Parts: sequence; C-alpha cells; structure tokens
Amino acid sequence: MQLHSSLLLLALASSLAAQTGTILGIDGRLTNNASPSYFGRRGAAHPNGEIAMAWSYSMCNPGTVPIQWSAPMNPNHPMFAMMVVRQQNGRMEQITDNATTYVKHAFAAANSASTCGGTCQTTGTGLRVNCTDVYGAGTNANRFYLAPSGEIDPWTGVWNPVGSYFDRGDPDVGAPANTDGVRSLTSTSGGFSTDPVKNRVTLREQDLLAGGTYYMCCHILVRGEDGDLHFDNVGSREFVPAWNGSTWSFTNPTALVNGSVLNRWTGATVTNGRNGDDDGHFVVGVVVTDLGGGQWHYEYAVQNFDNNRGGATLRLPVNPTSSVTNLTFRDVDQNPLNDWTATRQGAELVFQAPGTNPLLWNTIFNFGFDCDRPPANGPVTIDQALIGPGALAVNVATQVPAGLAATTALGAGCGAPAPTLTANGLPVLPSPGFGFLLGTQPNAAVVLFAANGSNSAVDLGNGCTAYVDGSAALHGGYLADGTGQALAAFPLPASPSLEGVTLDWQAVEVQPGGPLFSAFALSNGLKILVAVR
Repeated sequence: MQLHSSLLLLALASSLAAQTGTILGIDGRLTNNASPSYFGRRGAAHPNGEIAMAWSYSMCNPGTVPIQWSAPMNPNHPMFAMMVVRQQNGRMEQITDNATTYVKHAFAAANSASTCGGTCQTTGTGLRVNCTDVYGAGTNANRFYLAPSGEIDPWTGVWNPVGSYFDRGDPDVGAPANTDGVRSLTSTSGGFSTDPVKNRVTLREQDLLAGGTYYMCCHILVRGEDGDLHFDNVGSREFVPAWNGSTWSFTNPTALVNGSVLNRWTGATVTNGRNGDDDGHFVVGVVVTDLGGGQWHYEYAVQNFDNNRGGATLRLPVNPTSSVTNLTFRDVDQNPLNDWTATRQGAELVFQAPGTNPLLWNTIFNFGFDCDRPPANGPVTIDQALIGPGALAVNVATQVPAGLAATTALGAGCGAPAPTLTANGLPVLPSPGFGFLLGTQPNAAVVLFAANGSNSAVDLGNGCTAYVDGSAALHGGYLADGTGQALAAFPLPASPSLEGVTLDWQAVEVQPGGPLFSAFALSNGLKILVAVR
C-alpha cells in the first residue's frame, strides 16, 4: 500500500501544487460596462478608416481583504483588458486586435458604495472590502495609462514596470532610462496629439457596418487572485453602433453578463479547461450544423481566457477514414501570411500556428470545417506555445466528430526488460470485458496510472519517459503471475456520454536496480479513444 501511495503522489505532484502568488481573501468582480463613446478616427475616408472607442466599467471587492491599488510605476494595481466581439453568420468573432488595443492600468480607487452586496468598509487602503470603483470612458481612453497586453501575466496578474512601455517611453528613450523603473511615457508623447486612435480600443469601420450583434467586453486582472475566481472578472454587454454622416455613436440595449462572451453565442456548446494550477484557461465554443446528406459543419471559437503561455495548435480527434473539407480559420489581424494551417495527422485534425501568431490571452480565434461524422462528446487539445510550468497541453471537453474506437502506442518503456502495456480489445461502448494486459517480470508488482489524453511526454532520464501528465490518477496495483502477465480490468458501460473520451495509460513496475530511481521500470504509453460500437 505504501508503494502505491508513493507512486500516486509522484504522478500527481504537479496537479496538487497550489497556484503561485495567490493571496488569501483577494477577489475582484466586474459589475458593469456602460457609456460606450467615440474618440476619433484615422486613415482613409469613411467607411474605410479606423475608429477609437472606450466605455466605462465598474468593479467591486467581494473578498475579505483590500485590493492593492497603486498607480504605475508601482506594479500593485488592477488592470483592465478590453475587446469587441461580433456574432454574425453563425460565428462569434473578435474584431479588435490585441496588438493595437492596449490594457488599462488602474491608478486610484474611489471606494464608493458597493455594487456587489455588503457595506463598503471605511478602513484600509486600495479598493476596500465591499467597495466599488468606477472608471469613466474618458479615463479609460487616456493613453497615459494604456500599455500592451503582452507585458502582463493574466494568470497571476503580475506586471513588471521595469522595461515596460511606460518605462521605455514612446518613442523609446534608450538606455539607461528605458529600464530604470521610472516612467518615461508622457501624456503628450507617442504621437497622441496627431493620432486619436493609437492604443485605444481600435475598430475598423467596415466591421461596424457589417451587421450582426456587437459586444463590448472587459476583463479585470487582480494580482494575487486565485484562478478559480477569475470568471466573474469578465463580462460583456451588447452595444449598437450608428454612423450619422460625420461621427459614430453607440447605445447599450441590454445589461452586463458576466463570464466569457462565448456563452452568448446562439446554439453553442461552451466549455473550458486550464493547465492545472500552473497556468490559465482556454474557453471553447462550438456550433455543429447538420448540412444534410451525411455532412455536418463544425464551427469553433477558441478564447485564450487567462493562459499566459498561449496556444500553438488546436488538435481535434477525427477518424482517419472520415472526410474533412471546407477548412476555415480566422484571427484578429489582417495578415494572411500568419494564418494557422490545417493538416490531417493520423487520427487528428491539427490547426497549427506559425511562430509569429500564437493564441494569446484576451483573444478569440475561429476554426471551421465540414465532416461526414455527426457530433459526439470528446476533447480538443491546445498545445502551449511557450515552455513553462505545467503540462505541455490543455484539454477541453467539447463536441467533436464521432470517431471509431482506437488504441495508439505513445512510445517505448524503460527497464531490463521494460514492462509492456497493451489493450485487451478495442474501447467500444459497451465493453464490460475491456481492460489492459501487463507484461512484466514473473511475479513482479506493477501499478497502472491513467490521465486525461494530453499527449504528454516528459523525459525522466535514463531512457525513461512519462506519458501521463499531472492529471494522472492511480487505476490499480497488480501482481503478475509466474509468466509475467497481469490483467487490469477497465469495463466500459453503455454510456453515450463517454463517446470521444481519450485517456493516456502507463504502468510502473517495481524492478530493483531499475532505471527510474534505481527501483522502478516504466512501460510504453498507451492512448485509448472510446467510441460507440
């Protein structure tokens, strides 16, 4: 029993680690977006130019301790990211580019009456408990407090002022003043007097004239807030744009709705997943349309909600015999040279980013295709764009084309000899007799682990590779017979909800002098894809 417990703790070490940098009692909540306003235009004559807009927002502190709120260049203050999303022609698509729409850095808290319950406390600094702060549209359009989103870790809320846009100035003041932690940006630099759009929420007039339903979105980042509390930091509110012949105006017909804007996509299935406690969430929305004639259209919108490392690929399970056509991709810029490309790789459809265009936080990309398989429950996998703490990929349970049951070897084991792991049949629903065959040394003790299918592969040294990630859980311990064989049962019930589930498996054999910690050997990895018979 002690052996099993030790191995389980080893496998779960990353998933059990607490999120770094959290502060007990810290909590922020977005309570409104309002008063959308026009702040000028640039470029070609209407309707081919770009405009700037901003809106007010309010947040409250429903936590148990004050939220630190010091003006830049102090790093301890909330930050507010904005974007505009349009629902049109069966898509939910972002029409602002993070490269041009900068993030607002807060500078002072008013501590007005609470908008989230309770009595505003009168003691403490920053945004006090049960108090509210409101920033008007004009304040949010002030370029003196707008800086690039790429400087911020959205999972932790950490921003380093040293070497930041505020520190460097616009244009860059050069060394050593651009890395001394002293603000170089001024309210009159950066060409602000000649370009009323720069750094503000930037929209192409053509996008505002295209029709559809428009949403203005705001995302609060609060340093030290636990990731489990992030979803009420975000909200969207519908607005209606209008051109009167000389300027733009906007109205708000509906109230704020908290959470990802993808939840407002008509007919969509919306789910999310994150990289444990090491990094943030991706939100996946999908609408599947029956085209008739045995064809279905799959339309996905993938939002990097608060994941710092970003997304480099979107991988969907698609049976190799299935037909996939009409592949589409849409990002937030106007550069076709950095579009993601789609390829069939074995039992997956893979959309892959060039190195210059990962899916960064506060961004939504769109992916679509037609397929001759109906929808079923299953995972999509988003590979992380950057190396960092946590797993190499994030899985999100959603709707995918129904597949055929399959098992796939993930790589070799280690040991002398290395134990082997094979499936006892195919993982079809139902299969009460499904399980795994373990090949070990005679009478050896072996432990079997299962994990969400993430294609994880971590080099442990001495020729050993872990093919299960931090989500790994102990399935069971077994004792091989005199021929070195053991059977691990994994009965599959008649449950259609399991259609499309993928799991990674790997066994650990107790092998004195083995290559892992001089005590263990590892089997090959094995992935199973569950499907209805």
